[in-house]
Amino acid sequence: MADLGPGLLANAWDWSRDGKYALIRKGIELWYFSWSERVAKPLLQAKWTARNAQFSPDGRWVAYASNETGRMEIYVSAFPTANGKWQVSSAGGQEPRWRQDGRELFYLSAEGKLMAVAVTAGASFEAGFPTVLFQTHRRQPVSAQDFFSYDVSGDGQKFLIATRVDEANSAPLTVLLNWTSEMEK
Repeated sequence: MADLGPGLLANAWDWSRDGKYALIRKGIELWYFSWSERVAKPLLQAKWTARNAQFSPDGRWVAYASNETGRMEIYVSAFPTANGKWQVSSAGGQEPRWRQDGRELFYLSAEGKLMAVAVTAGASFEAGFPTVLFQTHRRQPVSAQDFFSYDVSGDGQKFLIATRVDEANSAPLTVLLNWTSEMEK
């Protein structure tokens, strides 16, 4: 969490590859911070929540999740103007991630399936139809700062997922209170 001026506490979601901008969360809104100007500016201000924002590899687009339809869906908007908005998911989605070449966008469906969408993001934006890659078994977030539960390799062929482990034989959690008194003995 960073203090970016009076009344502006923000969490950073992503940095542009050229290092000029950071996407930040201010309350429920999506803002960006310009490092050259040393100022935060609103990108999406609305009455709905925007989360998990990420720059496209070329820095011209931002993918994010929003609940403006009543459930979280994936959208892409132009950066830095936010002119235009394209819905990428069709049945709920969160945690968008770009493939390194910008030709594919990944996200998690409402059922926890990892989805892929072919995209064309040049002067304009076009998205194909979402395709199911596989079912995930993600663990529950451990804090309010736990924004992403997976990442994707540059070529879009490998995924690192924080996975839930259900082991009946796992050791119980032990909390030792007043442990400093034991050190004195």
